[in-house]
Amino acid sequence: MARDLAAVMAVKSGNETGLKLPHDITIKSQNTDFNFDAEVLDASACPRYSGVCIKNITVTDSPEWLKNRISAIGIKPINNIVDITNYVMHETGQPLHAFDVAEIAGNKIIVKKPHSTEKFITLDGVERNIVSHDLMICNAKEAMCIAGVYGGLKSGVKPTTKSIFLESAYFDASGIRKTAKHYNLKTDASFRFERGTDPGATITSLNRAAQLIQQIAGGTISGNVIDLYPVKIEPTQVTLNLKRCAQLIGKEIPESQIKLILKQL
Repeated sequence: MARDLAAVMAVKSGNETGLKLPHDITIKSQNTDFNFDAEVLDASACPRYSGVCIKNITVTDSPEWLKNRISAIGIKPINNIVDITNYVMHETGQPLHAFDVAEIAGNKIIVKKPHSTEKFITLDGVERNIVSHDLMICNAKEAMCIAGVYGGLKSGVKPTTKSIFLESAYFDASGIRKTAKHYNLKTDASFRFERGTDPGATITSLNRAAQLIQQIAGGTISGNVIDLYPVKIEPTQVTLNLKRCAQLIGKEIPESQIKLILKQL
């Protein structure tokens, strides 16, 4: 919506207008005392997986400004960590997920599909039968999350959580759509993933969320930022036929104005 409004304002003024995107800050490791690893076993289902560990946080209620902003768009405040992930998702379009580090057995994240049907309890307390086409976020022993759809009951952020692993990933849209439909689960994350998110936005959104978490919940960035991206997805090239554009709209729009609109969007 902000981009759309910026395009309208740009056309009216004839100049690029002030679309203020979230400040892109690059987070850096503040200590290396946490040895954490990640592995993606199905790169077609998860072409990019990014994340970082934040230690010594304090899980509590969010400040009033954050509660007010997410409440204004119909989201119920839960705690400062979950509220930040929801806020950044609506701010950037990139879903995020926070895991309690204490529940990550072996200090390792494994992104994979199960070999056979297995039981998994989601955040709502419902036991579900996970099947072979479901992409799962696992630790060294068990599944923790239905990737891109719903978190697990055990590994979520709790009042006692002291350290988190913050996930920002790009998942194949068709796979997420199939899983969400199978379980009849429509979450804010699946809504975005099944329509296709931006593979280039994982690190930017991760940095933004980590920055807010440190400001609001404290903590230190521990270990390096993980970014598994074996095959870079190049930006899509779109061809616009100006003559056809004028025929469809019924009006000649100057090429410079068209470029300005597209740049703002």
